[in-house]
Amino acid sequence: MNIEFRNVSFSYPDTTAGTLQNISFSIKKGEFILLAGESGCGKTTVTRIINGLIPSFYGSEITGEVLLDGKNISDYKSYELSDMVGSVFQNPKTQFFNVDTDSEITFGLENAGEDRQIINDTLEKVTSELNISNLRNRDIFKLSGGEKQKIAFASAYATDPEIFLLDEPSANLDTAGIIGLKECLGKIKKKGATVIIAEHRLYYLSELVDRVLYLKNGKIDKVIDGDEFRKMNKDSLNAMNLRSNRYVKADKADNRDLSVDFKRGLRIKNISVEYKDKKVLDNVNMDFVPGKIYCITGHNGAGKSTLLRSICGLLPVTQGEILIDGVKTNRKTLKQKSFMVMQDVNYQLFADSVINECTFGVKKAAELKVKEILGEMGLLYYKDRHPNTLSGGQKQRLAIAVSLMMDKDILLFDEPTSGLDYRNMILCSDFLKNLAAKGKIIIVVTHDEEFMNCCCESEYQL
Repeated sequence: MNIEFRNVSFSYPDTTAGTLQNISFSIKKGEFILLAGESGCGKTTVTRIINGLIPSFYGSEITGEVLLDGKNISDYKSYELSDMVGSVFQNPKTQFFNVDTDSEITFGLENAGEDRQIINDTLEKVTSELNISNLRNRDIFKLSGGEKQKIAFASAYATDPEIFLLDEPSANLDTAGIIGLKECLGKIKKKGATVIIAEHRLYYLSELVDRVLYLKNGKIDKVIDGDEFRKMNKDSLNAMNLRSNRYVKADKADNRDLSVDFKRGLRIKNISVEYKDKKVLDNVNMDFVPGKIYCITGHNGAGKSTLLRSICGLLPVTQGEILIDGVKTNRKTLKQKSFMVMQDVNYQLFADSVINECTFGVKKAAELKVKEILGEMGLLYYKDRHPNTLSGGQKQRLAIAVSLMMDKDILLFDEPTSGLDYRNMILCSDFLKNLAAKGKIIIVVTHDEEFMNCCCESEYQL
């Protein structure tokens, strides 16, 4: 199915993020297209127009024409578009309709009225081809972020659409998950489906890409042929605010040899944690000293986010103890001394404007300090905007800005670069280095090895 944009413009109410300005391009049936560019440049907006969410759901005026096989997209019914287009959103939980994984994977087929036997056969086929047997018959609310991402992809994959739209599908995946995603995308391409993917993490897509549409400030700034893209070096990509197109493994020391005479900092001693009647962590030992940046890695579902929630007092420890400067602490003390930037930042954005978000719960916040931090995070221009109008990467940076305002001793970050482009990844890295230099304890859960190479000094694996 061919796709054509003719002089398309669009803007969201009350924000310039994601604006499109008179863009024109065409995509042939079976092409693999990478939408690249910095956060807020309009990548997600392009995908929302193709799957019909704009203007049906994100109400605002769109001008120009969008054609699918020569027919204006506005002439298609919603159910017709859903048959042709399979979408995987940046935040997978926003597209779930069920509470268990099996029902979610088969939802599209059931909604289309497929025969029960076809549905069951497809479920088994998808399970095998995507290697997700461990995610079958699970409570969606008990999945990790990366596991949710896999289920969202499986749901789109099951309907076998002509067009796949994916928005940051690798954001929360571990290395093995990304390899699996790459293999699945290769299968889809071989079948002749059209793939359009908006992504900051580029290395796993390098071999698959036919063309790159590079967006800048809402316009198509460059169209790069796949072969040309594969030849581009790191410096030329970084100059465009893009990440590397080659995989570079993070090489960090594993800190399992704990100090016997540990006296200053945070000590995790023989802790076990149960979450919703399931033991997630078992006899974990870790040491963290002020002034260093620690990364915690491990496969999806290993308990990384659970560990952070325990350190900041959100979850109780069922066994063992957490000590600060050699003194056993309770959950109240942990909450007072720590701040966590969550994997899904939507859970922790409460105020009606960006600037008010930074002062929410902060006593005697200095306006100059707020503006300074927002300026450093590239958010000062949006200070009067509602946080919900920001792009995913901008929300992530806002949560980091809030953490800087709180001035806590222990700062925890759960996948802080999941929606960040190259420049903002470097910005995030520099901020963590500055915080560490001030004597803060910095703990980062991440799968982003490119980011780890920028700032991580020590690594623990779960």
